[in-house]
Amino acid sequence: MPIELSAVYWPYVGVLSLLAFIAALLGNLIAFRNRFAAAIIAAILFAAGFVFWTYYPHDTLPSPLSSWPTSPNSTGANPTSPNPASPNPTSPNPASPNPQ
Repeated sequence: MPIELSAVYWPYVGVLSLLAFIAALLGNLIAFRNRFAAAIIAAILFAAGFVFWTYYPHDTLPSPLSSWPTSPNSTGANPTSPNPASPNPTSPNPASPNPQ
């Protein structure tokens, strides 16, 4: 099963890549020559940045949900399936006292 590259939201991938790069750079600057400590610091910085970027409400920046392109059938309903809210007009109503 190949990856559908047209379905990837590239601005969000770019933002997260930049965030990971900055977190790794700061982790290496803070930890000096200790690679393990740098990796721990980078992971913590990336997690904080990811949570901020994904869950903090902002309107102008790309996010995974608000900027995702919508499809014509964005409700998720199957257009070929019958509507469960509308009963079959040929079947009698079981709640009716006098079914026809």
